Amino acid sequence: MAINRRTFLRNSMGAALIGASGLTACGHKKHINKAGSEAPMVINGNMVITPEFGEPLSQDMKNQLKATGLTAFKLSIGGSKGTYQQTKDMLDSLHHIYDANPDVFMPIQTSADLQKAHASGRIGIIYSFEAATMLVDDLNHIPYFAKRGVRIMQPSYNNSNAFGAGVMSSEQPLTLTDLGAQAIELMQRNQVLVDVSHSHEQTTWDILEISQKPIGITHAGCHSINPHPRNKSDAILKAIANQGGVVGIYEMSYLTPDLKQQSMDAFMAHIFHAINTCGVEHVGIGSDTPVLGFDTSEASMKQWNEINAMRKRTGVAAPGEGPPPYVVGINGPHKMQIIADELKSRGLSQNSTDKIMGNNFARLFKANF
Repeated sequence: MAINRRTFLRNSMGAALIGASGLTACGHKKHINKAGSEAPMVINGNMVITPEFGEPLSQDMKNQLKATGLTAFKLSIGGSKGTYQQTKDMLDSLHHIYDANPDVFMPIQTSADLQKAHASGRIGIIYSFEAATMLVDDLNHIPYFAKRGVRIMQPSYNNSNAFGAGVMSSEQPLTLTDLGAQAIELMQRNQVLVDVSHSHEQTTWDILEISQKPIGITHAGCHSINPHPRNKSDAILKAIANQGGVVGIYEMSYLTPDLKQQSMDAFMAHIFHAINTCGVEHVGIGSDTPVLGFDTSEASMKQWNEINAMRKRTGVAAPGEGPPPYVVGINGPHKMQIIADELKSRGLSQNSTDKIMGNNFARLFKANF
């Protein structure tokens, strides 16, 4: 199995660096905010997990998970090159997460499950595909994996495949293929959200033209802020919004061109550009980071750099990969609360902040599954 960034993150990330002492453990209890009313949903459009999630968690780790405030997050299954069998095996193993910690986690099969997670105080996990290699160009695999609970699929990763082109594709055709068009129709018929985070712009236009439901960009940035292949043009952002979709802003190194660890100002520049381009109803957070934070130890960084080098050698890396995925100051379980506070400090209302922190993704998911 080819090692990719998400394989590394799932298997090598340590626990969060920042503790959460004094917080209540996860349990079957409604989230209540400081004003005494039910707190809004908090949904992250792309996160990764560690092996500990499949074992009975310590009270400290439960406290850290409670500190995230998450209602749900999207989890990529199979990485960028997972085979059909590897992906099937991973889905088979995910029950350990819920068996080991039924008071902490639950799978999200329908948008109604988001309400159940929110009401019970558990964290919902939404299964997704970031690539299409596990589909093996076989349309029958789409309904199969949909029945297995995969609720979000991407037609392509960074390079081209039988369905369409990825953001790093350069050779024609850059369009959605006939098989890809059938795949999009079948995804939507099976209550799967189409995600174009890694799709080439032309492939994305083609998907928008045939889509019968709003589609999503679960984790990306804004091309007008930094002209990088993984960042989306204003025209695409507007088109996604016009059809009711949502774009989640990530914490990746592609926010700026300088290969430095990303700053809050850089992150906020993309969020507010997306708000100004799409409208506040069509922006979310899709961090592309570990749920409890990135392990910045020397050993972890050494392995991270080795994985990045391998991604470059195998041709799946995008330009500018290097710094680990996190914004300085929010690398830990407190991430979503700090983002919300920062949005409000920069002038957003509580209502608008709630939309970005989860309500927009919740609406998109309801429109699809």
